[in-house]
Amino acid sequence: MARELADVLHYFLDDEPSVTGPMRCLALLAEPDELLGTALLWSLGHELTRRGLSVAWVSTLSDEELLPSEATGVLPRLLTPVDDLDALAAAVHEAGTKGGGRRPPQLVLTRVPPSWLAASPRGAELLDWSLLLTGPDADARAEARIRIRRVAEIHPAARIGATLHGVRSVREAEIAFGELAHDLSRHGPTPFSYGLLLDEHLLYDALLGRRPLTHHRPESRAAEALRDVARLLHEDLRHVD
Repeated sequence: MARELADVLHYFLDDEPSVTGPMRCLALLAEPDELLGTALLWSLGHELTRRGLSVAWVSTLSDEELLPSEATGVLPRLLTPVDDLDALAAAVHEAGTKGGGRRPPQLVLTRVPPSWLAASPRGAELLDWSLLLTGPDADARAEARIRIRRVAEIHPAARIGATLHGVRSVREAEIAFGELAHDLSRHGPTPFSYGLLLDEHLLYDALLGRRPLTHHRPESRAAEALRDVARLLHEDLRHVD
């Protein structure tokens, strides 16, 4: 049964969940001009590292154009000039085997442009754990449905998560996620909830300031929401097979 947004928000554990097993990849579905995706991956990678995970980031040239110089800090990053899903999958595999940090990564983050989605064995492996950002309005949900269904066509067993953005409150996010899940209930997989983003302009500010959001504005609603997204991903990393 898919997890409901109300079941996972503002729930904190005293103990960090342990993560064992092979390296995993989290593929964020976002086009190169979706700056929020790049800003989210950078701050999210640092927050997951703070939680004890060994994390690497595979970024494309289009990400590099948006990223400030020396912005990665403790987050190892492999820059690759790829322009299709298979080549990106190969780069992710290289990052997982060669690492770049002091220890091999347990999790590799990357951005997958939805325009690259195409059926292939290697591409399906890359999409095994996918995440998308969606807004609360009908047009945004329609775009999310298209992306979710396309991933499911390529990899029917993929674990697909959604994070809400552009919302003003937890209640608005709950309603939007419920509507998205209802839209997909008959013709598509129901996504898992990975929380919400609040005051997302602070994510951009943090990226430009070369500081992770949780360092840039640690007491903000935006930082609290990002920590919750990171916690949910960290917990579920144990269950992505």
